[in-house]
Amino acid sequence: MIIRHSIASSKIVKAVALSTAVLLPLVGALGCGGGGSPAPSTGSAAEPSVPGDTPAPAGGTPSNGTPSSGTPAGTPGGGAPSGGTPQSGNAPAPSSGGVHAHRRCGWIGADTAAAGTAAFVANADYFDAVHPKWFTLNPDGTPRAIAFTDDATVTDTARTHHVLLIPLIDSDTPDYLRTILSSPQNIQAHAQALAQLAAQHNYDGLELDYEHLWSAADRAPFLALVAAASAALHAEGKVLTLALPAMDHDDGNNAYDYTQLQNSADVMHLMAYDFHYLGGDHLGPLAPKGWVAAVVARVASLGQPGKFVLGVANDGIGNGWYGSTADVIARCQSGTYSTVTDHMQTCSYGPREAGVSPHCTTSQGDAWFEDASSVGEKVGLAKAQGFGGIGYWTLGGEPGGFFDAIKAAYPKQ
Repeated sequence: MIIRHSIASSKIVKAVALSTAVLLPLVGALGCGGGGSPAPSTGSAAEPSVPGDTPAPAGGTPSNGTPSSGTPAGTPGGGAPSGGTPQSGNAPAPSSGGVHAHRRCGWIGADTAAAGTAAFVANADYFDAVHPKWFTLNPDGTPRAIAFTDDATVTDTARTHHVLLIPLIDSDTPDYLRTILSSPQNIQAHAQALAQLAAQHNYDGLELDYEHLWSAADRAPFLALVAAASAALHAEGKVLTLALPAMDHDDGNNAYDYTQLQNSADVMHLMAYDFHYLGGDHLGPLAPKGWVAAVVARVASLGQPGKFVLGVANDGIGNGWYGSTADVIARCQSGTYSTVTDHMQTCSYGPREAGVSPHCTTSQGDAWFEDASSVGEKVGLAKAQGFGGIGYWTLGGEPGGFFDAIKAAYPKQ
């Protein structure tokens, strides 16, 4: 394990803490990074990724400890981006997918499978779609099942309650992804492998959580991969969804061109949390209102906000420890906490409006988290900009009022 962790590694530690119902301290120094955007250590492999592993870059690229600055660099308008990346517009979308069927969803973490599965069973009628982490990549880029894959309880519950079952596949390191992206032949082979996987397992589609692609050179091949995967899955009657970093502007030094991706993917989940993150150089709001507002406004300006789902957090962090929102609230001294802060006025990651920012003092120091009111505030921002829905990381330990805060803006259709 590398010493300078990305959010990928801290999510793994978080997941272990949740799965054992114990808030575990971190071992070793965790990485720094501003604006929710730590860069992987140069020359080191990134840690395994799950939704939220890569905190949302405020400036569209990691910045070695400080947020990027400047105005959005802009993106190509219409057609294929530079380099002739193909688009998948000719493939018909499956009738079971689309924005209308994907308003309320959530991820089930592999290391928090028991808690996540229990929450899914208890609240199955809330969900339109569920994304259990069931696959990761081998070094050659081929998909590999994990112990939690095809869990019968998740599968049966999804089918009984008519919830779209769209498992997640991630990569332990961007090196595996770049093996796929290294040639058009590898891209096409991977796209076909994904389609075969979804068809063989009778999934409704697949969710690609392909993170840590923080180079301009990644962009064209990643767009080609998404277009090819979309076409292959659509040919099988399946949907393609993506877990993407939330960016309030794009300087081009990453693979995640929203403008082009929205033409290929059926749904794009923006992971709008970990602005302050486990292992950062200081604590603060997980997703300040000003940052989230800028992210959703930018998406709306691109013309297809209904294809985007805002990802919100169901967790909290302290100095070297983590827990679900319910866990953290239970540890607040005197059973109370504040939702007001002036931290963002002088935050070294960049001043932004804090909005509702729950925090408290625990026996292990200060803790910051989301609750129903802060989630509701972000839901309102997404709804106002025409977002298609709300997702959250991760199922299990939801605080009181959490589901109601989302249902008020996104009732089931």
